[in-house]
Amino acid sequence: MTDNEIREMEIRIDEGIRLAQRRLIQRAIYDHQALVFSQNGKIVEQVPQGSPDTARNSDGDPMYRYRYKLMH
Repeated sequence: MTDNEIREMEIRIDEGIRLAQRRLIQRAIYDHQALVFSQNGKIVEQVPQGSPDTARNSDGDPMYRYRYKLMH
């Protein structure tokens, strides 16, 4: 692989990680749950801020589609 191809792959991986983080935050807002993560060697619990109505549009989120099928 060339350096340019490697850089393009790294960019796609980073975009995928950001998308997964955004979906996780949207799901936590919608389900009224806290997120627990490690920051600077300490365990931190944080409740994401936002409206459940805006978090409800989770296009492409497989867990959202699964729960929607169960409810309907």
